[in-house]
Amino acid sequence: MSPAELLTHYGYAAVFAGGLLEGESILLLGAYAAHRGYLHMAPLIATAAAAAFIGDQFWFFLGRRAGRALLEKRPRWQAPMGRANALIERHPELAILLMRFAWGLRTVLPVALGMSRVTALRYALLNAVAAVLWAATIALAGERAVAWIHAVGVRLRPYEHWLIALAVGAALLVAALRLRR
Repeated sequence: MSPAELLTHYGYAAVFAGGLLEGESILLLGAYAAHRGYLHMAPLIATAAAAAFIGDQFWFFLGRRAGRALLEKRPRWQAPMGRANALIERHPELAILLMRFAWGLRTVLPVALGMSRVTALRYALLNAVAAVLWAATIALAGERAVAWIHAVGVRLRPYEHWLIALAVGAALLVAALRLRR
């Protein structure tokens, strides 16, 4: 099976799995694949949004059930948790809607929200909206960036499969490093 066929057959599954671990890199790759015609934008956005939603729900309920124990095991989360709690106290809805865009707080915010007084239903509804906004923003921005790169004359087609493999490898490395932490 050629790399193009693999991408066409398993691209959405890869975006979903990658979206559970590390979102932007794999979604930008998916946007590139959509631009090249291997994937379609609407299912790509839906797949990435579903993965983002499920991942954030996991962290929320982990915070709800075992937040204090989790913080004791991760002392490096103390400072980000303080920033997350300050944001949640002032603007809980905004914290939920923007948490996917809050690099450095993306894992801590759902945990902190789980430990807060935000109800599970309120969190789930706002998290669903946030996941769709995030997936659409990143995928469409990625697709536009690829279109712009192609428009200014960069010809990546002969190297696209190698570049995709390199980017997937980098995304997996980033995800593995995050999981190790």
